[in-house]
Amino acid sequence: MNPRRAPAATGRSPFPIAHPPAEEEEEATLAISDQRILYLVNIFIGNTARFLNSYASLCQDKLADVHRRILRLDANLTLLEAQLQSARPNQEFKKEGSLEATTSSSETIP
Repeated sequence: MNPRRAPAATGRSPFPIAHPPAEEEEEATLAISDQRILYLVNIFIGNTARFLNSYASLCQDKLADVHRRILRLDANLTLLEAQLQSARPNQEFKKEGSLEATTSSSETIP
């Protein structure tokens, strides 16, 4: 067995110090602070991703609704054009959507 030595004249104890030095305390505080910052940033990123996903879903639903309404309007326009064509067979549609009268040379338009 080794006998314990008396403290040296420099004032240093052979036993471990109960409290870490100020530098280590500061580093531990910074490490905890860094962990907290990472935790908060992680929560922020998660919340932002959740918001963006819900916003994208909402926009996609609205665009699908607008698409359906456009298709319905197109179908109604096609039906109205067919009804108009059957009601006035002497007129034909241009591609621009305006009507052009088709008359023979013997007819006069008032």
